[in-house]
Amino acid sequence: MRFVRAHLVVSEAGMNDLCCAGITTGWLSAWLQSAGARRVDLHLLESDTWKQAVDWQIFYASESELMRVALYHGKRIRAREDGGRTLLGADSFQLENPCRIAWHYTRDDGSCCVLLPLGDISYQRERWLHILNAGGPLLPLHVYPGDHGGIALEPGLHGLLRANPGEPEDSMNDGGYLPEETLSYKLKSCGLKVRFAESCTGGGLSERLSRLPGSSEVLDAAWITYSNDAKHALLKIPKRLITKYGAVSREVVEAMAHAGCNKSHACVAVSGIAGPDGGSEDKPVGTVWMAAALPDGTCHTRCERFPGSRAEVRQQIVNYAFALLAGML
Repeated sequence: MRFVRAHLVVSEAGMNDLCCAGITTGWLSAWLQSAGARRVDLHLLESDTWKQAVDWQIFYASESELMRVALYHGKRIRAREDGGRTLLGADSFQLENPCRIAWHYTRDDGSCCVLLPLGDISYQRERWLHILNAGGPLLPLHVYPGDHGGIALEPGLHGLLRANPGEPEDSMNDGGYLPEETLSYKLKSCGLKVRFAESCTGGGLSERLSRLPGSSEVLDAAWITYSNDAKHALLKIPKRLITKYGAVSREVVEAMAHAGCNKSHACVAVSGIAGPDGGSEDKPVGTVWMAAALPDGTCHTRCERFPGSRAEVRQQIVNYAFALLAGML
């Protein structure tokens, strides 16, 4: 395999768009490596550091910013009667969510350039990845909860490229799928929908799953039971159970998961201490209990202690909770 060097060039507007969508540049870099890039460098469009010869250049920016890139590369722009613009000497392809036109072309030095306007960058990623590698197969990209693997995807998730497919026991998937994509697929395969009983994540589980188009097929409901009173009022968790074991405990999250589960719905429950304060010697900041219950009565629990800021702890909780249920399914 030849050494392919790629530039991922993102404008400030593109960075804001990625942040809103919850897609990290770590995921984009991993997907490019699965397509065959041996090295991926990240550049801001507003800098000049990307103006050098590499094998692949992928630009993610507003349409007007992409047009300026094309002009820099010597392309010509022609206005269409419908008010849009045609990029001469480039091939176009359509992306959805929202519906928009992207472009790709080969420069005189043989490098491939892909211009992606703002919008969903993950939903149809195989389309632009196969443009870069001329339709070649994607390498298996194993996604692991934790720090196993050489590619940092986001807090709580790492990726590892392997020459051969096959899913080790601790791998969430071997196709480079987002946690919500993995969970959605497995729920559909089992004919189930999911419910969430959330405390410290404050709706983060349901928010992440609902990012997917068509998530209504698998997401049913969520309870944000942040306070102990809410756990009792909405999920009927006995106050004596919370008093005896504490809200952050195996007993309470198991009760929360069973409360949201029925014959056609699985339920995931989480309760933890996201910080930066609120911890104790027995339950320091970052401690979280999570439970996943299935309609057959099965319930698996796990306790983790996550490092990092409040935001990083909450994100890791979401990823591990998804992995817990996906592993059961």
